[in-house]
Amino acid sequence: MKTFKLLAALLLFSYSLAGFSKTLVITDIDDTIKKANSMGGVGGVYHFLKKKPYNETRDLFNEIRKDEIARGNTIGYFYVSAAPSFTFDAQEWITKNNFPAGPSYLKTKENGGETYAYKYRTIKTIIENALKKDNDLKIIFFGDNSQHDAKVYYDLNLEMNLGSEIFIRDVSTEATYFSSTLPLVRLPGVHYFFSEMELINHPSFLFMSSNLKNLIHAQYSKQDLVPPYTLDTLVDRLKDICESGKGIITEDKSRECKQQAKKDAGQYWEDYYTRF
Repeated sequence: MKTFKLLAALLLFSYSLAGFSKTLVITDIDDTIKKANSMGGVGGVYHFLKKKPYNETRDLFNEIRKDEIARGNTIGYFYVSAAPSFTFDAQEWITKNNFPAGPSYLKTKENGGETYAYKYRTIKTIIENALKKDNDLKIIFFGDNSQHDAKVYYDLNLEMNLGSEIFIRDVSTEATYFSSTLPLVRLPGVHYFFSEMELINHPSFLFMSSNLKNLIHAQYSKQDLVPPYTLDTLVDRLKDICESGKGIITEDKSRECKQQAKKDAGQYWEDYYTRF
């Protein structure tokens, strides 16, 4: 019983810190820390059936926490997703997969609405509540570009003058350089990454342990840092670009674009895994 009470007290303390932490880590869930294939649309059953974490980002979150505590800072984690609350038990998933403890927010009938508005409203409230306790906040945002994370974080950063850092996983394949023929879609001041390999030498993560660096390098060597379904997203993007330049699309033109997209995407994929 004493052990249970101690654990409960520690958990409560952890959550209380989240309300007035000097450092806030505010993160999306699907396709940021959980492999969800949001770009796969309604047919992306991966979201419901797999629920696998990005282990490297999980480990980075824990090392950020360790580093902030070592510096004498308190730190709180907030998990904000636009997924419907019936999709999965976020708290159970966070605990089961060993992410740092922190409250989670998912859409419900009461707090839902359009994704941008929901996330903007929810995150702004979190930050405002934290500012009531400490006006000297360090805020780190993590998200992806399947929907509105980058714009929500970017707008909040400007409006509230946060001086925050924004890290966005490029699941749409639009923010990573693959070829001079492909347009890049990026917001200024936002750090985009296609895989955790690009975070190893980032100035914000110089504390990253050798164990985590070695894990990332090993997964990179196996071409296992980016989920295979992201290659499908790249193929679809290249196919759309190809078709947009061919006028009226016939079945033959569509098939030709699909074949070329698969070839080019495969080459870009291989090139990325020889880049570092």
